[in-house]
Amino acid sequence: MSQLTRQSIVFSGGFFLFLTDRLLKFLSDNIFVNQKVFLNIFGWFPYHNPGIAFNLPLPNWISLSLTVPILLIIIFLLIKFYKNENNLYLFSGLSLIFWGAFSNLLDRFFFQSTVDYWLFGTGLINLADLLIISGFALILLPSKIFKR
Repeated sequence: MSQLTRQSIVFSGGFFLFLTDRLLKFLSDNIFVNQKVFLNIFGWFPYHNPGIAFNLPLPNWISLSLTVPILLIIIFLLIKFYKNENNLYLFSGLSLIFWGAFSNLLDRFFFQSTVDYWLFGTGLINLADLLIISGFALILLPSKIFKR
């Protein structure tokens, strides 16, 4: 399988996860609005988070003004690394970060908050957050594990 095919599959997979996150956010706002929590540490817990990570307070206009340039930089890097055969981990990580950040950007634009719906321990997250975390892991960990 060629590198371009792999990268196209990764980017398309990220888009599918983006659509899944958008669907879960819609369901948490409109259909599955009741909390379903197991042992008070895991479950479905719809919540509009007006802050940024860890519910840190930050005005929405600042979040929007920081996220847009970051997404533009990620788009530039995705284009730059699209045909580079030695950077599949980097391209994959940037793709996941892009789709996760884009989904949360849409939330901030339309709802002035991000829509979180999964309770893990004491934190609330969504699939977009997991995409961002996974993207950073793909960028940072392979260099430590495979000694590139």
